[in-house]
This record gives sequence, structure tokens and C-alpha cells, in this order.
Amino acid sequence: MTLVFTWIGLSSLGGGRSAYFYDEVVARRGWLRTDEFLQDFALSQMLPGPNFSNLAVALGYRLCGLPGAAWALVALVGPGAVVMLGLAVLYGHGWLGPGLETPLRWMSAAVVGLVAITAGRMIQTALRGGTAVLLAGLVFVGVGLLRLPAVPVIAGVAGLGLWLNRPRPGEAGA
Repeated sequence: MTLVFTWIGLSSLGGGRSAYFYDEVVARRGWLRTDEFLQDFALSQMLPGPNFSNLAVALGYRLCGLPGAAWALVALVGPGAVVMLGLAVLYGHGWLGPGLETPLRWMSAAVVGLVAITAGRMIQTALRGGTAVLLAGLVFVGVGLLRLPAVPVIAGVAGLGLWLNRPRPGEAGA
């Protein structure tokens, strides 16, 4: 697991890291099912801090307990920190400059493609049932179309989801 997370830390691109995680732990290795990955993915999105670090900790914990969570974080963040430090030194000496604008824009396009592929792979599991489709639609309309702030929209939709899935009188666990 540590080697896989280290590779993700070295090779993944920004917002596309969730796609790398999904590909490595679900699609390629079968360490997790899609629904398990989605639980950790949703949790990592809701917690404060960098989503990819949160996801690494959640996946590491699920796969190998507390030591797995710690090693997953070190393996993911460590390589990127070393690369960033090196780039900062190069930038500080004037060896990186405006000529990188176009290649960086191309890399951003690649990340969008990765995120789209991963979303397509996860959508069947994530949007099972009318309630899930309703909640996703409310977030899409609130954040996407109405441009409302994401935090209150997601908090409201999460509260609605909990209320819609509350135990009913007479159900087991109620």
C-alpha cells in the first residue's frame, strides 16, 4: 500500500488525484469496492484540509488500520513536498517563468479529463435510487447553476439526506 501511495504522490496531478486513487485501489488492485471507495471519498470531501490527504488517510486506515493511515499520508505528501521544494528553488533562482503557462494549461486539461473519467466510473454506484439523484441534483443546481456557496449547500443537502434516511417507527434500529 505504501508503495502505491508513494507512486500516486509522485505521479498524480492536482485535482485528478482521486482518479489515481480510484484506479489503483478499486479498478486495478480490487482492494476496495466502488461503494467503499465512495464512502471514503465523500468523507474526505466533507472534512477540512486537502481532499487528497484526507482521502489517503481514510483509504490507508480502511486498508491497514492506524499504521496504514499514517503511512498513506507520509507516502502521498512526502514526494510532492520534495518536488515542490525543488521547483520553488528553481523558481526562486529565475529558472522557471512565464514560458510554462501553455504547458500548465494543457496539464489542467488532462486533470479535467481524469476527473471526468473517474466521475463516470463512480456515477452508477453513487447515484443509486431516487434520493441519491435528488441530492446530487440539489447540489448541482445550488452550487453549479445558482452559484451558491458550496459549504452551506452541501451542509443543507447532507442534513436533508440524513433526514430522508432517518429510521422510521417500526423499522429495525428505530
